[in-house]
Amino acid sequence: MPTATYYSKINQKNLNHIKVILNSGGIVIYPTETVWAIGCKSTLKKSVEKIYSIKNRKTSSPIISLLADYKQVDTYADSISNLKEFKIINSSDNPPTIIYPNCKKEIAHISNEKNEVAFRITPIEYLKEIINLINSPLASTSANISGEPTTTNLESIDKSILNNVDLILNFKLNFTGIPSKIIKFNKKGEIQYLRK
Repeated sequence: MPTATYYSKINQKNLNHIKVILNSGGIVIYPTETVWAIGCKSTLKKSVEKIYSIKNRKTSSPIISLLADYKQVDTYADSISNLKEFKIINSSDNPPTIIYPNCKKEIAHISNEKNEVAFRITPIEYLKEIINLINSPLASTSANISGEPTTTNLESIDKSILNNVDLILNFKLNFTGIPSKIIKFNKKGEIQYLRK
């Protein structure tokens, strides 16, 4: 059994402890609207590196991060001026992951070789609260060993992952079981799908 702190509900006391764990470099497993995820405070490079190690993931594969609101994008990268014109972007129940240009220095360790960074605006209220509390994006990658299937079931997460995290959040959500769409915009402002 993992020795991680385990919460199945959110209250002020739990939120304060979650904040301490993440701000101290802790690793968390949590449910999203798509699949179970493993993450950390994105601005902490050593925590991000630990996730790569836990998942046995190549560092050449960037990790996306969750934000609470589109207004937060400008803090970490260049926003896209015509973004809200696209209906897919405004999907509240299944928001896409979007690739943004010119990643800022404080999260350069989660950018790709073109200095682009991937963000998704989470529709989940408890995750929005956590993101705002830690004043940082929340790293979000599927809670599986790289190359293995993703899961919508906590019990199916590999024990080697469960035993290497500091926090498990187990909240009842309706999972799609399908990772988010990943999109970017070409120079003409047209949507390109990197993952549908």
